[in-house]
Amino acid sequence: MHYLISLFFFIFLLNVAAADDFDDKVSSRNKADPVAQLTSKERAWLANHKKIRIAFDGSLPPYSFINDSGQLEGIAIEVMNTLSKRLGIQFETYPSTNWNKLYEAAAAHKVDIVATMVNRPDRRQWFIFTQPYLIKSLVIMTKRDNVTIKNKTDLVGKKVTLVKGYQFVDRIIKELPSATPYFVDSMLDGLKAVSAEKVDAAITFMATASYLQTKYLLTDLKIAAFYDLNNANESINESIAVRKDWPILADILQKALVTLSEEEMQNIHAKWVPSIKPSIDYELIWKIVATFISVLVLLLLWIARVRRQNKKIKLSKTEVQTTNKILQALKSDLEHLVLKRTVELNSSEHKFRSLVENLRNEYFFYQRDCEGMFTYISPSITNILGYTVDEFMTYYYQYLTDNPINLKIDEYTKPCSQGIHHSPYQLEIYDAQKNIHWLEVTDAPVYDEFSKCIGVDGIVRDITLRKQADDRLIWLSHYDELTGLANRRLFTDQLQHVISMAHRTNESVSLFYLDLDRFKFVNDTMGHAMGDEVLKETARRISSTLRDSDIAARLGGDEFALLLPETDADGAAPVADKILEKLREPYIFDDLEFTLGASIGIALYPQNTHSSEALVHFADTAMYHAKQGKLGVSFYAESMQQKKTIV
Repeated sequence: MHYLISLFFFIFLLNVAAADDFDDKVSSRNKADPVAQLTSKERAWLANHKKIRIAFDGSLPPYSFINDSGQLEGIAIEVMNTLSKRLGIQFETYPSTNWNKLYEAAAAHKVDIVATMVNRPDRRQWFIFTQPYLIKSLVIMTKRDNVTIKNKTDLVGKKVTLVKGYQFVDRIIKELPSATPYFVDSMLDGLKAVSAEKVDAAITFMATASYLQTKYLLTDLKIAAFYDLNNANESINESIAVRKDWPILADILQKALVTLSEEEMQNIHAKWVPSIKPSIDYELIWKIVATFISVLVLLLLWIARVRRQNKKIKLSKTEVQTTNKILQALKSDLEHLVLKRTVELNSSEHKFRSLVENLRNEYFFYQRDCEGMFTYISPSITNILGYTVDEFMTYYYQYLTDNPINLKIDEYTKPCSQGIHHSPYQLEIYDAQKNIHWLEVTDAPVYDEFSKCIGVDGIVRDITLRKQADDRLIWLSHYDELTGLANRRLFTDQLQHVISMAHRTNESVSLFYLDLDRFKFVNDTMGHAMGDEVLKETARRISSTLRDSDIAARLGGDEFALLLPETDADGAAPVADKILEKLREPYIFDDLEFTLGASIGIALYPQNTHSSEALVHFADTAMYHAKQGKLGVSFYAESMQQKKTIV
C-alpha cells in the first residue's frame, strides 16, 4: 500500500513539473528576441567592418552541409543567421566548402570566420575560439536485432567502422585495442556497412547518425548506447573560429551566442535532428522484475519457516523447564550466559555493519584459503575499483601493475596462510577504468576449533589519495613549484654530494650563480603574472643547454644556480656563453616581445674553495662583479671579495 501511495505521489509531481515547464515555454515565446549588449568600441568596430567573410564546412550533416539542391544548410547556418540578426550585420559566405581549402583560406585571412571548428592547441596560432556552441555526443550504432552490444565495453573483439581523418578515431583505437577498425570515407558509408552486416557497429555523432538514418531510411539500425555523453569529451565539440588578429570580433560573437537561449538551440536542433533514443531492453527489464518477485516469494517463505521454528523452540523450551527442575539452577546460569553473548554479538554485528556501510568507498574485505584462493570478497570492491566480485576473484593478478613492489605480494601472503602474522603491506593495481590505485593490505590468520590455520581474513584500504598527497609534499619540499627546477634545499644537498664525489675522484666542479637583467622592469610594468611566465621560460632555456648530469636550481626571485660536475674553467666558459646567448633571445608572449639578458658568476672546486657554502658565496660575488661591470660572465677571484667588501 505504501508503495502505491508513493507511486501516485511521484506521478503527481511529474504532472506538476510538466505544467510548470509548459508555462515557462509559453512565457518564453512571448519575449522579444534579445540583443547582444555591445560596448561603444565594439559597435564602432562593426560599423567599420561591413564585410565579414564566413566559411562553412560542407561535409558535416546536420551541422553544415550541401543539400541535394547544392545549397548550404544545417544547424550552424541557422545559428549564424540568428547571430547576424542579433548583431545587425551581414555575413559574406566563402564559396568553397571543402574543409582543407577553407582552412587554408582562413589561416591566410581570406576568410574572417569559420562557423564550425574544434578548439585544438595547434589551431590557436591562427584562430581565436568562442565557447563551444555545438555539443556533440558519440553513439554506437548497430543493427536493430543486435542484443550483444549495450555499452562500449561490449565492443571488445568486435568489428567497428571509423571515419578516416576524424580526430576522435585515434582515441577510440587506443581505448579499444582489441576491436577491429573498419575505415570508411564518411559516416554514411559507416552506417551502410552496419546495415549490410559488414561490421558489428559504427561509432558516429548522434545528430549525424539520426539525420542520415532518417534521410536514407536506414530503419534497420538503432542507437545501441552512448560512447561519449554530451560534454564527455571537449575535443569533438564545435566553436566559432575567428582570425587571430580580430580578437574583438571573437568577443562580439561570444556575446551574441550568450543571447541564444536553451529553448532556441533546442528548436534549431529539433528541426534537423529527429528524436531517437537508445532502445530499451524490455526482456532484461522483465528478467529483473521476475527475479525480484522470485526473491520476494522466497523471502516470505523463509519468514514463515522461521516463525514456525520459533514456535517449536518456544514449545521445547516450556517442556524443558517443566521436566528438568533438577537442572533449574544450571539452566538459569546458561540462559544468562546465552543472553549476554547474544547482546554482545548483536552489538558487534551492528558496529560491523555500520563500519562497512560508512567505509565502503575506502575499504573492502576478503577471505582466502590456505592455498591462496579467494573464498569471499565484500561487494564494496565495486565502489573502489569498479570490478564485480567474480571479476576480481578470477582475474586479480591480471589487474596488478608492473610496479616492482607487487613482486613481494607472495612473500607477504604465504607466511600469513601458514599462521604467521606480519605487518601491513602495499600494492599497486589498475581499476576497471585503467586508473592506478594504491592499496594497503592487512592480513590475519584464521584458526578452527583445533587451533589449525584454515585461511586468512584481510582488510584492504584504498590509500591512493594519501599516496598522491605524500608524493606531492615530497616533490614540493625538493622542487620549485613555479619552474620545476630544484629548490634551495635540494640544491644544497646535491652540491654537498657532488663535492664529496669530486673529492674522491679528484675532479673539478663548476658552480654558476645567475641573475636576470631587467627582470624588475618586467615585474613593475607588466605584472607578476608576466614575471612568472618569464621565469618559467628562463628555466626551460637554461635546462635545454645542460647535460643530464648537470643540476639547475631556482634560489628565489630571478636568481638561479647551476652545478656542473666534472667541469673545470675551460669547460665552464663555453657553457656560460651558450646560456647567455639563449637568454638574450627575445621573449615572446602573445603580442609582447622583449629581451632581458643575464649576469653569471662562476666559482670552481677545488681551485677557489673546498667548502660548499663558500663556493656558493664566491659564485654570488663573481655574479655581482659581472653585473656591475656589465661583463656577462665573470670567474671568481680573491680581488673581487676585497672590492665587494670595500663597496
